[in-house]
Amino acid sequence: MSKKIAAVLFCVLFGLTLGVSAQTKVHKVIFVITSPDRDEWPVVTTLAEHFLAGIKPEPADVEVLSYGPSIPILAKGSPVAKEIADLEKQGVHFVACANAMRAHHIAEADLLPGVTSVPSGVVELVRKQEAGYIYVKAGR
Repeated sequence: MSKKIAAVLFCVLFGLTLGVSAQTKVHKVIFVITSPDRDEWPVVTTLAEHFLAGIKPEPADVEVLSYGPSIPILAKGSPVAKEIADLEKQGVHFVACANAMRAHHIAEADLLPGVTSVPSGVVELVRKQEAGYIYVKAGR
């Protein structure tokens, strides 16, 4: 009889463990922008805001990656600095491509607070996709 109780308890605990792991799945998404058009950035911030609002209360790991001609928008004085700061408070990570920074003469110290850099934007994108991130192209 005790073996049957132990087996039932094991099944119940195993089932609860599966339920917990399904609930703690972290949604991973990387929004990428390369357009130099400043009007494209509100598209990125709106997409990130809508994603976070729609996925709540489920956990999410969200990154916004900028490379190519879009990189100056992550520098100090950006017209979307407030929107970026607001999203950072919600856990969104903003990442700049160091190759694009060099091409646009932007130093690490010139980036907005909280923005980090990676050596190569395209390598960052590939690595994130290999790690299970969903790629969303923002803008043109």
